[in-house]
Amino acid sequence: MTLRITARQRFAVHIAVVVVAIAVLRTPVAQSTVLGGLVRFADMTERILRFPCWLLDHRHCFSPDRFDPTCPQCM
Repeated sequence: MTLRITARQRFAVHIAVVVVAIAVLRTPVAQSTVLGGLVRFADMTERILRFPCWLLDHRHCFSPDRFDPTCPQCM
């Protein structure tokens, strides 16, 4: 009997956490915070890709698009 009540309470807590998380993410402040974090993540990955080039030469840095055979201006 106690196990069944505990499982129901645990399920209710999980549902409440999901509802609160969805409610918080619907606010404009939370949405802009999440979007800002995604932009920073994308910028960080681009900087990581360009880091070896930056170490070698600051002026002639290139992107991985240079190796794309369908890019005529990269040849």
